[in-house]
Amino acid sequence: MAFTRTDYPVFSWSSSRKGTFDECRRKYYYNYYLAHNGWEDDADEDARLAYRLKKLTGIHLLLGSAVHEVAEYAAKIVKSENRLPSEDKMIEKVKFLLNSAWKESQNPQLWQQNPNRYLMLHSFYYGDGLSKSVIEKIKDKLYAAVPNILKSKTFEEILSQGGDSIKIHESMDTFSLFGLDIYAVPDLVYKNALGKWVVADWKTGKEHDSHPSQIHVYCLYLADKYGVSAEEMTGRVEYLLTGVSRDVEITAESLDTAVQEIKESIEKMKKDLKDPEQNMPFEREKYTLAKHRQFCRYCNFYQLCEDELLEENVI
Repeated sequence: MAFTRTDYPVFSWSSSRKGTFDECRRKYYYNYYLAHNGWEDDADEDARLAYRLKKLTGIHLLLGSAVHEVAEYAAKIVKSENRLPSEDKMIEKVKFLLNSAWKESQNPQLWQQNPNRYLMLHSFYYGDGLSKSVIEKIKDKLYAAVPNILKSKTFEEILSQGGDSIKIHESMDTFSLFGLDIYAVPDLVYKNALGKWVVADWKTGKEHDSHPSQIHVYCLYLADKYGVSAEEMTGRVEYLLTGVSRDVEITAESLDTAVQEIKESIEKMKKDLKDPEQNMPFEREKYTLAKHRQFCRYCNFYQLCEDELLEENVI
């Protein structure tokens, strides 16, 4: 499909968008509105800056992305060969991705020119790089997460019945709800020995109340795309730092609740627009800063709020 330029982005919904909206309205505005068209050479300077800052990544988020990549790699090996790759191979792949980001962050000119192609770590852009303590934490996470992928309940079940039970791995897609695109990215979907579709989600962070809701969004995707009923589905969150596996019960009622929560979230987002039909936002000042300002220093968009925060003597 050919790219069509629009003054305002097309409105869509995702769990991550909801999370940003709930966390900080200003961050939401920067990420989903100000950064739109910021890649254009003649774009407003703030829009260009917002677009670049949107592309920054934190080292812990990057580790999470890298772990997801090797989990997908493992799923492909299991599906095609019904075996797991070696732990050493997976750790090597994660290290390569992390080292590449570290090297690219040493050359800010490349990132400034093409932030969509090159990586820039938040700690290099706003500081002096990675401290020894942060590096040690990342190593600890890496050497915990990769073995726990391989020992997970999810892969144990898949291997017991054959890799061809895997139906989906890391596929970015949308389904339609209320006439809008709803983004869903199931990490792994397979059929267990009982014939149920299991929706598994890898997490490299702490347990959070929002995680079962994310699983339900993926299940709504399955229902829409594959006609799978609630009775044929179950969910699971694999916490890779601890090796804990949490099953999530899926029912027709819980899916209805998920639909209602998405509807309410969309309504709140649209109330924060000057023109909901065009998805036109209000001016920046309409979107308030986060309530807990002590975390602003770690936000990608800190540079755009720095003067305002300094005036408030917050930081």
